[in-house]
Amino acid sequence: MRNSSSENDTAPDTGLAHFLPTQTISFSDSHGVHSFTLSPVKRLMLVLGGVSLAIWGVIATMTVVLNSSADTQMRLRSAALTMAYESRLEGLREERTLLVDQLERTTGRMQIAQSQLMAQQESILQIGAERQEMDTEIGAIRHQLESALVDRDTAAQQASRLNTQLSSLQDLMTERLGGQQDEVAVVTSITSALADAVQARDMEQEKVEVLRTELDSLELQRNLNAQRQDRMLNQLEDALTVSMVPLSNMFDAAGLDVDSLLANVRQNYSGTGGLSNERAEALPEFDTRVQGILAGLDELASLNAAASRIPLVNPVHSGYRLSSRFGPRGGRLHKGLDFASSLNTPIYATADGTVKFSGTQSGYGNVVVLDHGGGYETYYAHLNRRLVTVGQTISRGDRIALMGNTGRSTGVHLHYEIRKDGVAVNPMTYIKAGRNVY
Repeated sequence: MRNSSSENDTAPDTGLAHFLPTQTISFSDSHGVHSFTLSPVKRLMLVLGGVSLAIWGVIATMTVVLNSSADTQMRLRSAALTMAYESRLEGLREERTLLVDQLERTTGRMQIAQSQLMAQQESILQIGAERQEMDTEIGAIRHQLESALVDRDTAAQQASRLNTQLSSLQDLMTERLGGQQDEVAVVTSITSALADAVQARDMEQEKVEVLRTELDSLELQRNLNAQRQDRMLNQLEDALTVSMVPLSNMFDAAGLDVDSLLANVRQNYSGTGGLSNERAEALPEFDTRVQGILAGLDELASLNAAASRIPLVNPVHSGYRLSSRFGPRGGRLHKGLDFASSLNTPIYATADGTVKFSGTQSGYGNVVVLDHGGGYETYYAHLNRRLVTVGQTISRGDRIALMGNTGRSTGVHLHYEIRKDGVAVNPMTYIKAGRNVY
């Protein structure tokens, strides 16, 4: 290949040709010699193309380097965020474990206290009946003792009269120098009667002592029973306090009216607590404390019945992330809580009730609706699988569904709603209120 420049012997190149003169490029191959002539314009275009290519290479290299650096920073930041999230999640799991343990202990104490209340209620009535029988027995013994004392006093008076008569006869016999036979017989009769009277007196005295011993024993037993009953009443009052205070605090935290709840429960259930009229009349000494305790037991049972139908627990018991709260979202009201977790995470009923709906609804996908009475309903939406049927009776803690991603959903989660009289309320208020009890 040979490069050659055309020469102009008559005049020098001017303008662009002065800097980039015309250049001829020749090369040979098996077909012969080939030549290409590069004019100043073509040479300028080649130069500009080379410069552009070099600039593009520099820019591309810098872009790759910058993008690589940005990707590295993003990866580092993502790794840091992931570690922080996992650390926080682990911390939340530990806190949840501690809260669950504390809740189990509190629930255990409440169950023990309520068991004591129910078990000792019959003991109170039994002790009352025993006291009634003991009082009756004590009254009978006192009556016998009074009769024995009267008999003893009568015998003593008779013995005293006989002694007086005997003394008078002895004096008379002494005056008559030995007395007559009939008088001796009279004296003998009087002496025998006196001996009988003394013996009767002694027997009555022994009977009095036996009755007094029995009476003292019964009085002691009665006092011991009274002390035992007082201790049991104190324990029942303490157990009532232990059981009532958390329930009252829970209802206050949830903003619920206890009086209306009790009225609703007593309207739906005909059973009442407390002593019957016959038993109350038979045990007047129990009027104040026992009636107060039994009224408290009735109120506690009513509150537990009311609480069992109020959604106060978390529908998800395993690990989860609260991905959306109750309140405005995207210009609309988000009517519940979103619990994000893995597919087929178990979903549990938050209160006693019946299945009102189990099927699919627009937007909700697979959904279960529970009716708890008193105007309360709970919705469990975006389910992967429903485990209950319409009309089925449900208890708090029963597994009713599996978490999924059906309907209008952006990921696996549970959409949980509480509706009171058809109006959505914040489920977190109820969950927080029930944490210290359930």
